[in-house]
Formats: sequence, structure tokens, C-alpha cells
Amino acid sequence: MRLLLVHQNFPGQFRDLSVLLCNHGHELRAICSSQRPHDPRILVERYSINKGEKTGIHPQTAEVDEWIVRGERVAECAMKWRSQGWAPDVMLAHPGWGESLLLRQVFPASPLVVWPELWLRPEHLGINSRNESIQQLHYLRLKNWLIDGAMSDAHLAVLPTKYQASTFPQRWQYKIAVVHEGIREDLLSKERLLQLQIDVAIRLDESVPLVTFISRNLEPMRGFPTFMQGLPELLERHKRCQVVIVGGDEVSYSTAPADGRNWKEVMKQELGKQIDWSRVHIMGRIPYEELAKLYRRSNLHVYLSNPFVLSWSLMEIMACGTPVLACDNAMMQDLITDEETGFLWKQEEGSLGRAIARALENREKLAVVGQNGKRLIMNDYRQEACLEQLESILLNMGQIF
Repeated sequence: MRLLLVHQNFPGQFRDLSVLLCNHGHELRAICSSQRPHDPRILVERYSINKGEKTGIHPQTAEVDEWIVRGERVAECAMKWRSQGWAPDVMLAHPGWGESLLLRQVFPASPLVVWPELWLRPEHLGINSRNESIQQLHYLRLKNWLIDGAMSDAHLAVLPTKYQASTFPQRWQYKIAVVHEGIREDLLSKERLLQLQIDVAIRLDESVPLVTFISRNLEPMRGFPTFMQGLPELLERHKRCQVVIVGGDEVSYSTAPADGRNWKEVMKQELGKQIDWSRVHIMGRIPYEELAKLYRRSNLHVYLSNPFVLSWSLMEIMACGTPVLACDNAMMQDLITDEETGFLWKQEEGSLGRAIARALENREKLAVVGQNGKRLIMNDYRQEACLEQLESILLNMGQIF
């Protein structure tokens, strides 16, 4: 098959799928604006946009303007190939930046498969009737307007989890296939680490219970303040455990503090001397190789995200046999059965610190729960099987349309 992949940060969402498709003899072309390395077998056309300052317009208008510009740039690249006599059998696109807006106009005979990730709802951004603003409502409306248009153009949408698929309106459910991109096989085969040196002065041997919290950015949407507020009781109840926190200082999905600080600074000032900072290590972002070691050494990983887009790191951690304690919400119930494949924490039933300390008390049970979670990933989310399922979908698309 001839396949066109569109993702502003290519290979992005298609990193592993694109390699498998090349291995299976398909012809791949891609359009993007990034300079990231990619499989040399893929012909890549890059475009650029000018994000110059736009004054006197609404902030949401500026974002829509960028969507339109990106859509035009992608269409220009696609039209260049069309003029050379090339057309894809199937198009794959992430629609979240407007890049897929004109694809069906350029290649009307080619089916389009999109990766839209989520239909945004107020609760995803922590918005309710007491704190909502017109700007927030406008933001939600415009984001979903873009996805609504993509769903209208698409022949099929691929969503990685049942929860994310469930956020979409009923009118689009018939177009959705739930298929995860899968978790790398090598994580499933690696042995757990008994000890880990996290810096020059700190060595965590097997006698030290280690609790981890990992997020791209340390922000409310992913539960960072809630985790920090649980630490004083955890450290008091469990005298030997150590805590490692990994994440950047920006915001991906949340609002930044109004005073210009980041959420790490806010929480450190709020908690101050309530925390023994010699046992809590905030590391910022670290290379993936070091992150994978942390996955394999952690005794309990805490994941407190609001229902939203499920973090890849969570499933990678489970693949390493590390037990997870997560918020009891619809997103996590897809993946975790309480005290079987993980632990579900109900905020109304007690403090987080107490829940973490209780889980750490029985290391034999922790190991069993961790292995159950690993078995779940192995059975349902093994990358080879997931990618072959995606390839099968694409082959069927090319035959049906």
C-alpha cells in the first residue's frame, strides 16, 4: 500500500507503526513541520510556518489561524506529490493541529484515518459551573470544532483506550476503533532492578521502599499537588521509604500559577518543613534510559491524573512489573482492577499518604499485584499484536474504499 502519514511532530504518534509498515513492504510518505529523525525508508516533506506576533486579535483566533496555516502548508505538500502522479491508498493523520483540514480535498478518493485522542469536556480541564469562564468555554468549543470536522472527513478514527473513545458524542461512535499503539516488547522482558543510584549521593538498595511519581510536567491535571499534599503523612507513617518525582516545570494541560511560579515551586513553599526533603527527590525530566531504570526499581508508582489522555509512562511502568496506585476514575477502571492489577484510591475514603503507606506494608502483595499488571499489558497491549491490528485496519480501509 501507499500510505501518507501527517503529524506536525512526525514520527510522533506513528513512531513504531511507521517502522512496522516499512518492514512489511508498504510505501510511506510523511508531511510534518518537525526536524525529528525518522526511518530513512520514509520520504518526508517538511513545511514551515511563521508564528509571528499577532496583535489586536482574540487568543483563540490566533490558534485557529495557525490551524488554517498548517492545513494549507500540508495541502501544498500533498498537491506537489499529486502533480507528480502520486496518491495514497490510505491517509493517516493526527488532526489536533489543523493539518488534516484539506487532505480530503486534495485526495478525495483516499480514505482518511485520524488519531484524535480525546473529545474535550469541561471536567477534563477542571472546569465546573462555579469556576467556568467564557474563555474556557470558547477554548473547549473551538478544540472540539476542529475534531468534529476531522471526524466528519474521516472514514475511521483510532482511539487508544475505551475511556478516550467514550468521550466522543454518540454520532461518531460508529467511526471509532479502539486500538492502542502497544507497549514495547523489551520492557516486558527486562528483569527488575534491586538497586539504583539516582545521583552521586543517593543509592537505593532493595531494602529501601521506593515510591515514584512521573509526569511530562508537574501540574494539577496530572495530580501533582495532590501527590505532594499526601507526602507528609506518608513520610511520617513509613519511616524508610524514599520518593522520586520526575517531570518538567511547564504545563501541558493545566493553567500555570497566576504569580509566575511553577507548580513545583508552589508546592515546595506550601509544604515547607512538613516534608523531609532528604527523602524526596525531584529530578526534573531525565533521559528515557534512566527513566526505564526507575520503572524497574520502583516499588509503587502513584498515578493521579484526572480522566484524560492516558499517559504512556503508566503502561510502560506496568509492563515492568511495578504496581500502580491510581485515582479511582473511569479512565483507570479500564486498566486497573483494585488489588488485582493495581490499587484504586478513592479520595473520599481516606488520605493519599495513608493509602500509599498501607500498600507498601505488604511487599509480597505488591509483587503479586505488579506481576498481574504486567500480565495484563502482555496479554492486551503487546506492541507487536497492537501494531498488526492497526495494519489490518489500514489494509481493510484500502480494500473497502
